[in-house]
Amino acid sequence: MSTPFTADQLENLSAQVDQQLAELQDQPSAAVYKGLEPDKQDDPERLPAQWRVIAEVTKEEPRSFWQKFKQAAHHDLCEEGGVLNKQWLKWRDLTNTAVLASFGAILTNMGYAGTALQVLAVALAVIVIHIGLKAICEEA
Repeated sequence: MSTPFTADQLENLSAQVDQQLAELQDQPSAAVYKGLEPDKQDDPERLPAQWRVIAEVTKEEPRSFWQKFKQAAHHDLCEEGGVLNKQWLKWRDLTNTAVLASFGAILTNMGYAGTALQVLAVALAVIVIHIGLKAICEEA
């Protein structure tokens, strides 16, 4: 899978993901989300900065965009043979750079480019890594 990001951009964006995840450290973990109803797992109040970015960049209601994105990323995230699914099954972990590369390609196919592409990729990577692949795929 090709990525629209250079190696330097991936490194910078990965650092941004790490920073945002550190800020979420006090938030509930994926284990807490598992017991929630699917429409509560992606509650904007749980990840306010990321949901604001989605609203600002896409000019859409965040939940609506999230559903479209999850549909576009479903194969990669949840289906056997998907790049991120393979990584998750093997290591029970996702690397920032793999998530960003995958999401960059998906968002490019959805029509995003430039700075919008970068900030959306970071916000979505933080959401997926914070909530957890298993919880996201179970709600799909």
